[in-house]
Amino acid sequence: MIARTSAFKIIGLTLLPLATLGSTAAGLAALAPQSSPAPSPLILTLGQSHAANAALAATPPDLTAAAQASHRALAEAPYDSSSRLRLAYLDSLDGELSAEGLAHLELSYELLPLDQYVSTWRVGFALEYWGALTPELRKQVETEATTFLKTSRRREMVATLEAVTSPTGAVPAVFWRERLKRRPPK
Repeated sequence: MIARTSAFKIIGLTLLPLATLGSTAAGLAALAPQSSPAPSPLILTLGQSHAANAALAATPPDLTAAAQASHRALAEAPYDSSSRLRLAYLDSLDGELSAEGLAHLELSYELLPLDQYVSTWRVGFALEYWGALTPELRKQVETEATTFLKTSRRREMVATLEAVTSPTGAVPAVFWRERLKRRPPK
């Protein structure tokens, strides 16, 4: 009799939490809407980025479509550095970086000061328009460049610094590379 009571206690202690979990899950499922959930902002943003990149890759590039897709991506995900940088790039196609393009570049640094996915492109772009950058933005660019020069992405960043064509941007690029060479190895 005692063994039978113990068996019921064990079964009860095992099944009670499972039954509670099951009824909670059923209650939550009943509250959930029956329609399919909206796609996540990340997926939407990636879709907009693909649309913008496809518009830029077209022959001839569809700059209006690229800008519209980038703006849609930012409406869905305001922290999307790629879309901000794409808008800065589109702004620079006339050879100058306007206040709007500069604002997109600045905001990309404010939102994500070190971005492994765009760092080499962003540093190279910033150096090409070095004369238009504020002292604060220049410091952020330097921090990103010198930080990535100390990582496994060093080779990529060195290649970016060596590719700068703007005379005003080439000066800091050379300085950062040389400063790295003089530092004793760890």
